Amino acid sequence: MPVSRPLAEDLARVLVELYTAAETRLAAGIARMLADDMDAPDWALQKLTAIGGVRELAERIVRRLDTQSAAEVEQMLILAHARGGQAALDELGRLGSAVPSQVSAIRKALPGSEAIQRLVWSLVSTLRGTHLRIVRWSLDTYRTVVARASADTLLGVATRRRTAQVAWEQLLSRGITGFTDRAGRNWELASYVEMATRTTVAQAAVEGHLDRLGAAGLDLVIVSNAPQECIKCRPWEGKVLTRTGVGGSRELELEHTTRPGQMVTVDVAGSVAEAVLAGLMHPNCRHSLSAYLPGVTRAPTNTEDPEGDRNRQQLRYLERQVRSWKLRQAAAIDPAAAKAAAAKVRDYQARIREHIAATGLHRQPAREQIGTAR
Repeated sequence: MPVSRPLAEDLARVLVELYTAAETRLAAGIARMLADDMDAPDWALQKLTAIGGVRELAERIVRRLDTQSAAEVEQMLILAHARGGQAALDELGRLGSAVPSQVSAIRKALPGSEAIQRLVWSLVSTLRGTHLRIVRWSLDTYRTVVARASADTLLGVATRRRTAQVAWEQLLSRGITGFTDRAGRNWELASYVEMATRTTVAQAAVEGHLDRLGAAGLDLVIVSNAPQECIKCRPWEGKVLTRTGVGGSRELELEHTTRPGQMVTVDVAGSVAEAVLAGLMHPNCRHSLSAYLPGVTRAPTNTEDPEGDRNRQQLRYLERQVRSWKLRQAAAIDPAAAKAAAAKVRDYQARIREHIAATGLHRQPAREQIGTAR
């Protein structure tokens, strides 16, 4: 079967859920600490004195992540690489006599352990790099809410509970921030972990697939046609790529796969590495790669669907809004704010239903949940 990012997404889900659940627990825990004895005259002093409890909560959550994430990462990437390799074997098996005869020997080959360990080290380092930021965000946010609530109440601007809720919502709406990817984009914790994990898992699956195709003597692959493709992937849809070698478009004269002696011209758009660097197979990409057989494989045509991409991006926006308001509801200090957040959740869910009905897109309830992978 062709290899694509969704091939191993279920493996990433366990790890992503560790972090999304941790973020929800942390936010709810801080909210409870802030709400405790809110009407006491010395509330601010109590809260600042109790900041050690916030640190303890954050560090306890981080220790659990440290312990669980490293083991999950290695198991996850080994399985992803193996799935990618098996996908290549299944694909070659279906092609039958159209491919070289080395398939049985390839089945005995071991996964590329060096490549897997490199991916494991990279992802573990990325995940652990978030842990210090989790603790720091917890302390900074807690202090900020206490300070704003105390100052505004002294000035008579608002009640302490309402002021604390407003300050807390402003910080919570941004999430645990401060994470920057290689492209310089800023992320909040849950989305950053999800992006990094799914990207690495998909990379392991793709490498396993390409390794097996290479062992079968196949160096050309073709990019699938995925509906609602994004602008990054659109230039590569239906294009032939080399598994190895230099990038750049060119024409190759190759022997027909099933007709010995007959030559065919193959238009190569570049290499897999070049396409990935340009954005193909990005996080949440739905494209796949499959073996290209000269003279046999037919490229898809008329693949552009920019309107579908815009509709999908609007759905993702509405899903983010549902998650954001659900988190505010779960971590509300003020009961009235929790009620208002619940109303916002219902409003955005209604908008999702309308959007689904108008566009024919598929609704994914998991993407509207907090504390779970999406």
